[in-house]
Amino acid sequence: MAQYLWQSSLTSAAWKGIMSGDQSAISGELGSTAENFGGSVLHSWVAFGENDFIALVEMPSNENMAAFVLAMTVNGFYSQGKTTVLLSTDESGGALDQAAAYHNLG
Repeated sequence: MAQYLWQSSLTSAAWKGIMSGDQSAISGELGSTAENFGGSVLHSWVAFGENDFIALVEMPSNENMAAFVLAMTVNGFYSQGKTTVLLSTDESGGALDQAAAYHNLG
């Protein structure tokens, strides 16, 4: 499965819920929504800076990840953000081999 770094911003509604003891914005709903799209949240963090929520997510495809992000955004807890596709060491090695073969470097 592919892995993704999802960086987003929590909305004021999410922060209000968190401060009143409702962790669903950053825990329960996150995991169950990921499972709905065939994936899982491997780890998540609250951070300070441009994006105050960061998650490492595993999904079967880019399409599943896009659907997950859209679903999480629609629930009103998350807003702007970005998703980065992460390559394993083997995947990046394969990409380097292909690029080298293309340029006759290997």
